[in-house]
Amino acid sequence: MPTFQKCPASVASLATDILHQFEMHRPLIAAGVTIDYVFARADLNEGGQPVGNALTHNGCKALGVTRKIPLKDRALGRSDAEIALDGDWWREATEEQRAALLDHERHHLAPKVRDGAFLRDDLGRPQLQLRKHDYEFGWFRVVAARHAEHSMERQQAAQIMEDAGQYFWPEIADEKTITLETACGREISRRQ
Repeated sequence: MPTFQKCPASVASLATDILHQFEMHRPLIAAGVTIDYVFARADLNEGGQPVGNALTHNGCKALGVTRKIPLKDRALGRSDAEIALDGDWWREATEEQRAALLDHERHHLAPKVRDGAFLRDDLGRPQLQLRKHDYEFGWFRVVAARHAEHSMERQQAAQIMEDAGQYFWPEIADEKTITLETACGREISRRQ
């Protein structure tokens, strides 16, 4: 069972810097959304090595998890939302990686709006909704290899390439070597 501890003020400070840096986060500021930050740490074995994952989401390892705080807990003094961070990963991460993770987790949060006004709960706190990821997937390498372009794995990869191209993978190869056809296996299967 992971252990938890409140994050130091430096985490909230970095998150606040990110809030002010990107226009898309401005509604969180305008609505007065408050967020608690907590580190999760994996259990340690007898040798002091982590066992299992500090955080999971849908059964998979996660570096961060964002959730809305229930009204009862808000009434007891908690914030509007909570961002749990993998404290083991955080210790080794660069400042840029930390900023990217906080930006990602903050991006999940959006205040609810109706007729141009923020919706409030019974305590007068902003109501929140959680944004889903643009892409969610679960892939099996072996299925992609067995079924090539007919597999959901390759079809989803092709869709991501079509939607975003090299935007997600610019350092893997230049645009001359990776094409939509090679990404989804059509060019490869034509040569076989």
